[in-house]
Amino acid sequence: MNRDLAIQKIEKDFELMSNLVLEQMQLLDELFRTEQKERSEEIFKDLGKNEEKVDRYETQLDDTIIRTIVLYQPVAGDLRRLFAIYHMTINLERVADLVMVITSTYTEFKDAELLKESRSALLQMLKTTSAMVSRALLSFMNSDQELATRTIHKERAFDEFNKKVLKRTVKAAGLPKKSQAVLNKLLDMRSMFSSIERIGDHATNIAESSIYAISGSNIRHGSKNE
Repeated sequence: MNRDLAIQKIEKDFELMSNLVLEQMQLLDELFRTEQKERSEEIFKDLGKNEEKVDRYETQLDDTIIRTIVLYQPVAGDLRRLFAIYHMTINLERVADLVMVITSTYTEFKDAELLKESRSALLQMLKTTSAMVSRALLSFMNSDQELATRTIHKERAFDEFNKKVLKRTVKAAGLPKKSQAVLNKLLDMRSMFSSIERIGDHATNIAESSIYAISGSNIRHGSKNE
């Protein structure tokens, strides 16, 4: 296998992994929406199978990227793209992990009244972060730096939205603050909100890697307004 074929194989595997992670987020969205026990069980199984595939892609891409760099010594443009894929792969794997964290939390108190009150907000947040991840990946695939920049700027608005939603959730509980049971549920709820928010953070990281691949500009430690 020559250098070009090796890079094409990496990009193809990265695309497959990206689509798999996006599918995980779609399954999570469906899990929040469905009221059918049988369908929920099917979704849990699909999420578990896909998580194993994501882990395999992450390990495979890690090894292949390093081997390609060592064997073929890619030129600057290709090298930037490989490093960007390497960083994006790490973030995608973490997004997939967070999906499973949210799923696990959901199963612990899916029948709780508090979850019912918060379902709409959770779905709205998940929709936002799914779009952020998708746009960040599209910016890389299409070499669209403007799309990556818009994804990064979206993170600030999303953080503010998260804070407002949490306040509404606490208010909607309408129960005494001293109730330990309610506090525990609120902590679990906060865990789900935080996990979805962190998916947005990883989408931003992917967008930053996309900008690096396209232009060579490393903005990870700079201002997001640049």
